Amino acid sequence: MSNHYIVFDIGGMRFRSGVVDDEGNLSNQVTFESPHHPEEIVDHITRIVESNALSIHDPYVGIAIGGMVESNECVTSGAMNMFDYPLVQELQLRYPVVVINDAKAAALAEAKYHPRLKDERSFVLITVSAGIGGGVVINGDLYEGHSGIAGEVGHIIIDRGQEAYCRLGHRGCLDALASGRALENRLKRMWRQGHWAHLEREVELRDLPDLLDSGDGLAKRLVEEAGKWIGAGVMDVIRVIDPCEIVFKGYLMTELWDEIHPYIAMVLESYERTIPLSLSSLGENVGLIGAGIAAQRLRESKAMVD
Repeated sequence: MSNHYIVFDIGGMRFRSGVVDDEGNLSNQVTFESPHHPEEIVDHITRIVESNALSIHDPYVGIAIGGMVESNECVTSGAMNMFDYPLVQELQLRYPVVVINDAKAAALAEAKYHPRLKDERSFVLITVSAGIGGGVVINGDLYEGHSGIAGEVGHIIIDRGQEAYCRLGHRGCLDALASGRALENRLKRMWRQGHWAHLEREVELRDLPDLLDSGDGLAKRLVEEAGKWIGAGVMDVIRVIDPCEIVFKGYLMTELWDEIHPYIAMVLESYERTIPLSLSSLGENVGLIGAGIAAQRLRESKAMVD
């Protein structure tokens, strides 16, 4: 009989939850806009867990969340105003819980289910949404590093000359330059300077696809710059990890793949490095499925101890 896990994928833009079994089959999915305060996140998780637990025998909980998750499961996420936040302790759930970075969870899922990457391959998954993060898989195993924060590609320094800071205060890092949050800040600044006056409200990231469809030159330039910065970050990753493929997920990638992918590839080609660049094979469900794998591993580890 397959076990079931209550799972969450919490990013800077979307809060997703569901129930997943050992084979990666999802049910009970709920999606809404992410809250940005720890207390709200704790409240949502608690209510959803208690509701789903009524119909699940011996539930385990897996939480994939954007931000740095250290080996002690403390979370630092600027998007959700968490800084060394003891999420598991604050939740006080009655069931076993594991917390994992959302990109690492997605990497776990791709390593298990991706048709090309599931056979002990080495690859890197990069998420580009409100923030930028990564998960590194080496010979089929997720690499977490000494303190559990390996793969934070968003904080690779790309250009210190840029007056751009991420929420952790790093200047010129990939997250500060090319994340959804960075692009939205630049869009809003341009709108305040008089661009896109036809919009009756302050421009937002969700307006970018429409601006591109209309042939807007400024929007195209923003995407070109972001793509080239991401390409520079990917090139650094390739130099260090030598992966067989780079897999992308996240809002910016899924919404703007056709526009942004060519610029990433252009940077790699300029260094005479061409490796496959692809979108997640599991789509928007990849984080939930990965959170389920993390919860499954927790169950197995507890069973070995018992």
